[in-house]
Amino acid sequence: MKPFKDLGLACLLMLSISAYAEKLASQNWVADLNGQTNEAYTANDSKSSFGVFCSGEKCLFYLHQSLKCDPGTKYSVLMNSQTVSTALSMECTQIGGNLFQILDPFEAVLRATQAGEMIGFAVALQSGAFAVNRFSLVGVKPAIERTLLEAAKSKFREQKQSPESAPKAPQKDISI
Repeated sequence: MKPFKDLGLACLLMLSISAYAEKLASQNWVADLNGQTNEAYTANDSKSSFGVFCSGEKCLFYLHQSLKCDPGTKYSVLMNSQTVSTALSMECTQIGGNLFQILDPFEAVLRATQAGEMIGFAVALQSGAFAVNRFSLVGVKPAIERTLLEAAKSKFREQKQSPESAPKAPQKDISI
């Protein structure tokens, strides 16, 4: 009887772990959902990627491309989609051994992803030329919506998982 009980507990553990790890394809986009970290992304033929990454409730859009940049340095980038053409700021950030360009403002990039089939980014190079990357938006809406939904849910998952560490005094939401 004990082997069956151990097997049952192992199955329950596997189900609870897999409930928070899910990889979904949405045409040219992938949503990688892990509970506390959630990401939706796409890649182009030049092996650059564009996506949204969320850790807890905090989300950001990024570019990952072969361009070299200095971590902490801010650059300008031109973004163009069917509905939005604008200049953005991007900050070079090193995560592990990889360089990512964090795009800001978040809302402008989000708006640009909501209509059309392509989005492009042009980054000025020291030579005076531009490096241009284009990405498909086919499948972006459901991938990003699900990623942002999972990010919003992460606050509630965190509260459920650690009720003993909850403060005794009421908390206030602070908007930044």
